[in-house]
Amino acid sequence: MKKLLVAGLMVVLASPAFAAIQNVKVSGDITTTFLDRNNFDLGDTVQTDQSGNFSGPNFQPVGLKKQNVFITQTRLRVDADLSDNVSTTVGLINERAWNTENGSNGTVSTNASGTTFSGSSAATDALDTNVQLYLASLTLREFLYSPLTLTIGRQVFNYGNGLIMGDGGVNNLATGNLQYVAQDLTMRTAYDGVKAILDYKPLTIDMFYFKNNQNLLNGNVNSGKSSSDVYGINANYQLSDPWATVLEAYMFSRLDGHSNASAQGAPSITVDKSDTLFVPGLRASTNPIKGLNVQAEGALQMGNHPVLVQGGGVGTQQSEQRSAMAAQLLASYSLPVLDKYKPTVNASYTYVSGDANSNPARLTPGDHEKYTAWDPFNEIQGSGTIYNTLFPLTNMHIVAVGGSVNPLEDVTAAFTWSGLWAADHYSTTNPLLLYQPDGGSVQIAPTTNTDKKSTGLGNEYDVNLTYNYTEDVTFGVSLGWYVPGTAFSKVNRDTASQALADVGVKF
Repeated sequence: MKKLLVAGLMVVLASPAFAAIQNVKVSGDITTTFLDRNNFDLGDTVQTDQSGNFSGPNFQPVGLKKQNVFITQTRLRVDADLSDNVSTTVGLINERAWNTENGSNGTVSTNASGTTFSGSSAATDALDTNVQLYLASLTLREFLYSPLTLTIGRQVFNYGNGLIMGDGGVNNLATGNLQYVAQDLTMRTAYDGVKAILDYKPLTIDMFYFKNNQNLLNGNVNSGKSSSDVYGINANYQLSDPWATVLEAYMFSRLDGHSNASAQGAPSITVDKSDTLFVPGLRASTNPIKGLNVQAEGALQMGNHPVLVQGGGVGTQQSEQRSAMAAQLLASYSLPVLDKYKPTVNASYTYVSGDANSNPARLTPGDHEKYTAWDPFNEIQGSGTIYNTLFPLTNMHIVAVGGSVNPLEDVTAAFTWSGLWAADHYSTTNPLLLYQPDGGSVQIAPTTNTDKKSTGLGNEYDVNLTYNYTEDVTFGVSLGWYVPGTAFSKVNRDTASQALADVGVKF
């Protein structure tokens, strides 16, 4: 008996101490999607990298002609309340194409669109079945001050309609397992950072910082940095008027770190901390009549943009002043007729400025001007569309008109037309580079017309059907066609199409 008591005491002393848990909630979702995509290269046969080079270490032929692939995305989340004001969140995620797994270094893998990679390349590393940390945060409510809530760790940062700051990086790029499969569909949308919320109802102020792990792509040029520091403050005020008006003001900033790298086409390049971005903006949402919601948002971009100055065979990086802008108008209206079918119509207009001389290289020192091309920052606009998969959100006018209806109970049908025009025409100093869903950050360079009147980027037509099988299970079908416009030459006007069918369950 004495030996048993001693053994029991040793077990107690050796056991780790755990925080008391008041409540635990386990949730998650599983989504399986079949993708059929065609002509995402628009007929282009000449590929280049993101800096406009036709050879070099970053060059990869990535034009997507045809793709048939199944992908499954799984998320598991655990929320635990440790006390009245302390809680934690842990989330895991796995995204993968079916039967596409990474072997050891030196093996050969083939991605979903048929492109083969060997050795320990980044593309091979991305094609695996690893489970990754999606969320990991500690939340402290009434921290030192009753209106203050503090969240520390990996979390989602999302404000407004995601024109500037959405839940993740630019939503047609990814760094996870879908980077070389269907990166525009990734669900990895969290960053490591700190967020403080001051709740003075009806005024809420968010202040945050996070480490940005996305490559910094300014529409046409990669700055060469792989990370940056992002800061922000967002003030949201809910008016007490009968229109339920919401006003929002914000300031977001991105400050880049220090790096030295070799320049494409130049023996050396000096990169300093000159790449800075400051984004002040305003947003308003109101409901002037029953069923009608109207929103407007405007933002500016200031700071310094790096410029590569080439002279005497040596490239040095200097900077030019940023002066870009974006504007967006949104409207949706639930029609007061045929209530059984819940008809709604919606329209939007988005403008993001361009730059007629967006080429990162300058021939001589001092050949600088203001950089007016909009930086996509962390946008989540146009998700699910073909044009969003292809185009960076810069140098564009986008008009979208659509509607939805419930023809049957639990069934929703929607149609959207989107028209795109370039804000500044394309030329040798303002090249058009397009992403590919299976190409990572590498871009293709389709042939464009240099006529200043040839700014039509194209039209897209999307049809979406959703069936709520149960409260937890949803089936969806999405069909899309993108028809290139007059900005493209005739050899690059193949119609791109996609068909996505998915089934998702939430628990």
